Amino acid sequence: MARAAKDTRPIADQATSEAACTYAALILYEDNQDIDATKLSKIIRASNLRVEPIWTKVFEKALKGKRIGDLLHGSSGSTNSAPQAQTTSTPAAAETKKAEPVKEVKKVEEPEEDVDMGGLFD
Repeated sequence: MARAAKDTRPIADQATSEAACTYAALILYEDNQDIDATKLSKIIRASNLRVEPIWTKVFEKALKGKRIGDLLHGSSGSTNSAPQAQTTSTPAAAETKKAEPVKEVKKVEEPEEDVDMGGLFD
């Protein structure tokens, strides 16, 4: 019975591991596949890298239930949308909000003082 050859490649550092998992997740996203640790590991191995197994598990948990396309375009990426803020329903409440003028805060600039640094920058 033949034994599988031991993987002798060095384990990538943290930054490389994170980048490899990120790119692998993007590849899976582009291919419309679910992101799981096994698929991430397979892509990373195909790229001739070796990362600690914890990284693929971390990425699987972090991206589970997220829409990666939304994450790329700047929204939360969560499948559960947050409820919208409630607006006032009575006309009187809306009228009081309109009646309040916006106050501008003006910042008064103070002149800079010359501070003696004891000849430090002479």
